[in-house]
Amino acid sequence: MAESLYQKYASLFALFGIKQVDVIAQHWQSPHRFYHNETHLKFLIDEIEKLYALDGINDHARHILLLTAFFHDVVYEPLANDNEEKSAQLLDKMVTARYPDAQIVREIILDTKNHEPKSQLSEVFCSLDMYIVESGSFAELQKWEFQIFKEYQMVDYKFYKQGRLKLLREFAQRYPKNAHNLQNLIEYVEQHKPKIGIYAGSFNPFHNGHFNILQKAERVFDKVIIAKGINPEKHNNDKMGEDSSVLKYRQYETFTGLLTDYASSKETDTDMTIIRGLRNGDDLDYEVNQLRFMEDMKPDIKLIFINCDQQFEHISSSSIRNLERIREGLGRKYLPK
Repeated sequence: MAESLYQKYASLFALFGIKQVDVIAQHWQSPHRFYHNETHLKFLIDEIEKLYALDGINDHARHILLLTAFFHDVVYEPLANDNEEKSAQLLDKMVTARYPDAQIVREIILDTKNHEPKSQLSEVFCSLDMYIVESGSFAELQKWEFQIFKEYQMVDYKFYKQGRLKLLREFAQRYPKNAHNLQNLIEYVEQHKPKIGIYAGSFNPFHNGHFNILQKAERVFDKVIIAKGINPEKHNNDKMGEDSSVLKYRQYETFTGLLTDYASSKETDTDMTIIRGLRNGDDLDYEVNQLRFMEDMKPDIKLIFINCDQQFEHISSSSIRNLERIREGLGRKYLPK
């Protein structure tokens, strides 16, 4: 979908003197996007083209709205409060000459920050951008909620739920035509307990074997917390792996003390399970022994074992640290890119 979408609108980009189309594509294809992604972009483009086909807008308006669609969420960092400003700045950077219509696009992008349109075209675009809230069925809203939850998975669920319910209640007041479905979604979020896994380990550093297990766990759970236990018997090398984009968009925490206590602290409004990674039979023997102690401390514990793929069985954090002692950078090939 990605290549054909951008190729299809090559003439639009040429009209505004935009040459680095691949940069736009890279932004929209970022793996941390679950709702604000190319599916959302394509929906907006399709709706704009429908308006054009029905003579709802003219050529001039079509060009403005289409370019707005490509740039309105081109920069998207879930926890940032300046995405619209940075998206507008990227537009300014890419439009290399003075195009009056580019300024109109810029203004509409900034209007989407609070969805308070200042022009008729902006009103059209803001309505399309907020279709899911204004007109979405309960099934559509439920899917949307899960996608937003995934985009904010780096936030502890307790705080995510509080903030999300506050916003949904504001939406129910602001968009009364869809208040019934929004209220149903509010009740769903209030009652729903997402399946969350705690992937615990020393992660010193977090390597490709860990990442392999994390990816498998994320196919089972709605969300996985990466919980780095501070083991007093191990030297913690904080310089390797923790700046990885793999960890940036996921909930990554450190804890001290018992894993069972940490897990209990995360059980509010969630269905919580501990995940332990395995490389081989020796790991299994060790982990089963540890499980018996945890069952003594927390009888209601839920725990699963996930093995890594064969090509990662030889990788261990201690081996990577040893490689780094021999020559700095030697172990980095075993860290997630």
